[in-house]
Amino acid sequence: MLKNRILTALVLAPLVILAVLFLPVQGFALLWGAIILIAAWEWADLAGLSGNVHRIGYSLVVLALMLVLRFTAEHWAPIVLPAWFYWPVVAWWFLCGMAFRRVPERLAKLGYPLGLKLGIGIFVLVTAWVLLTWLRVNFSQYQVLYLILLIWAADVGAYFVGKRWGNTKLSEHISPGKTVEGVYGALLAAALLAVAAGLWSGLETVTLTDFVALSLVTVVVSVIGDLFESLAKRIRGVKDSSGILPGHGGVLDRVDSLIAAAAVFYAGSMMLDIFLQPGSSVVLETPIPIEQEIPSQSEDGHGPSERAVPMGEGGFTEQAPAHPEEAPAESPANPAEPPTQSEKP
Repeated sequence: MLKNRILTALVLAPLVILAVLFLPVQGFALLWGAIILIAAWEWADLAGLSGNVHRIGYSLVVLALMLVLRFTAEHWAPIVLPAWFYWPVVAWWFLCGMAFRRVPERLAKLGYPLGLKLGIGIFVLVTAWVLLTWLRVNFSQYQVLYLILLIWAADVGAYFVGKRWGNTKLSEHISPGKTVEGVYGALLAAALLAVAAGLWSGLETVTLTDFVALSLVTVVVSVIGDLFESLAKRIRGVKDSSGILPGHGGVLDRVDSLIAAAAVFYAGSMMLDIFLQPGSSVVLETPIPIEQEIPSQSEDGHGPSERAVPMGEGGFTEQAPAHPEEAPAESPANPAEPPTQSEKP
């Protein structure tokens, strides 16, 4: 089991990193959308839909909603996501966390209508696609890569610390295998990665402290996302969402934490104005006029590594990084002509 888990991770991890770093915005949106559609296929089964036709139909509904949101983005999110979109998603995950903490046994025994489960799946999956895609659009590939590495580091820390020292059950009625000690391991790994990433990005001390705090909160929410899917699997009576990934289960088993974490990390990055890039910290200025271009670097060497660009017609548009050049000094409108030989005294 562990061997298959490691081998699968060794194959997928480099591919994911390369895709995040080098795919353009449109390519990243398509890749993340494909992952969400596979997760929707798996969620349909967890919700209780039987038969391939019904599961395909559910995935097509998710796809249709993603396309509608994408091609109407210039009207409702021309530059950044509006606060009315992402803060309710953040609130949803915190409410889930409170419920898992207070009434886990009741949640595991409740009978949920099929329509409710399907609706919740659409809400969770579609908003996750939007949030991670706009994180790439509004910030940079480094912001997205950090979030993914953060989830991976937390997962590894929780796994090994939980295996070695885990005794206290985190939520026995929902996920008996998770322990409080494992969560501590996840938070420790997250703190170390956050400090390293903050120093790499040149964040100042106060900003670095905020960034570490945001990373820890993000990991806590990622655990809530993990418990959310564990609850769905427990209600369905299955161990994994599918068997697509050897040693890992299904795609949803791998992205459940990321789906939940994307909301709080996007909201926190916007609220704290943190823009990760190699060597220097950046403040993302909003709002930005649609016609205004943001250069990749300002004259003092600081600035976003890419332009935050509006949602134009026909798809995401991403300009190549450009360094503003100093404009040549303009000559006066009526330059004084040197005196001719006859004019000299």
